[in-house]
Amino acid sequence: MRRQLYVLCDLEGASEISPDNRQAMVHGSDLWHRDGRRFITSDVSAVCEAANEFGIDEIVLNDSHDYGKREPNVLLAELPSNVRLVRRPHLPGKARRVVRGEPFGIVIVGQHAMCGGGGFAPHTIQSPPIGRVMLNDIPVGEIGLELALFMRAKLLAIVGEEAAVREARGLCPNVVGVPVKCLEKGWFPPADETYTSIRNGMRDALRRRDEMSGLDLEPPFRFTLEPTDGFSFDPSKRFVARWLARLILFGRSDGRLSESEASWETKTIVGGLYALESARMFLTRRS
Repeated sequence: MRRQLYVLCDLEGASEISPDNRQAMVHGSDLWHRDGRRFITSDVSAVCEAANEFGIDEIVLNDSHDYGKREPNVLLAELPSNVRLVRRPHLPGKARRVVRGEPFGIVIVGQHAMCGGGGFAPHTIQSPPIGRVMLNDIPVGEIGLELALFMRAKLLAIVGEEAAVREARGLCPNVVGVPVKCLEKGWFPPADETYTSIRNGMRDALRRRDEMSGLDLEPPFRFTLEPTDGFSFDPSKRFVARWLARLILFGRSDGRLSESEASWETKTIVGGLYALESARMFLTRRS
C-alpha cells in the first residue's frame, strides 16, 4: 500500500525570515526571489530527506503561502522527484481530494501562530480583517483548519515559529515540534543550521507515528468568525458574486451575520470552509 505524506508549507514561519528581512515573504519581491524561496525550500527539503529515508512513497506538497501563486514559493527543482505539488490550493478542500484516503501523516512547515497567538507574523488566514475563528468551540487558525480538513489524520510534526509549535501542541499534544525561530527571544538562526534539527525531528516523528493523533470532531460543524479591530461585517455590502456568497452562507450553511460576528453550521468541513470564504466577503473597514 502506497504511503502518502501530506506537507503543508507557509512562508512566515520559515527559517531565517525575521523582522529584518520581512520582504523575503512577499511573493515576487527581490528578497523573496533571492532568500525567501531558498529558506522555505531548505525547510521542506529537510522534511523530504527524512521522509524518503523512512520509505514514504509520495509527498503531496501544498504550497499555501499567498494562495500558491502561479510561481510557487518552493523551488521544485531542488526537491525529490516523488514530491507532487497541489495545484490551485486556494480552492477549499482541494488538498483533501488530492490525497487518496487517509495520509500516512501530516507535516506542517513554515507555520506561524493564529491572530493573537504571538510570535512573528501571527494571523488567522488574513489578519486584518479576520480575527478569531472558532470551530465547535475550539479556536483555530490555519493549523486547526487544515487538521479539520484531514479529520483524524495524524499530525506528525510542526516546523515553524515557536508560537506555532505551542498552538499545534494545544490541538495534538504528542506532535513533534521543531521551532526554527522565536520573535520573543530574538532567535532567528540561519536555514542551514535549522536543516539538521528539522530532519532529525522529522525522523523522530515518523518513528513515533503510532503515538500521534489528529483533530477529532463530530458533525455538525459549528463555525464563528470575528473580525479584527477596525473591521466589521456589512450584510448589505455589494460585491461580485454576492448572490453566490449569500446562497452558500445563508442558504446552505444556516448562516447568521451581525456587525461583529458571522456564524454558520455545516455537515462537512469543506462546506464550512466554503461558508467561511463567503462570510469574509462581507467584511469591511469601519468608517
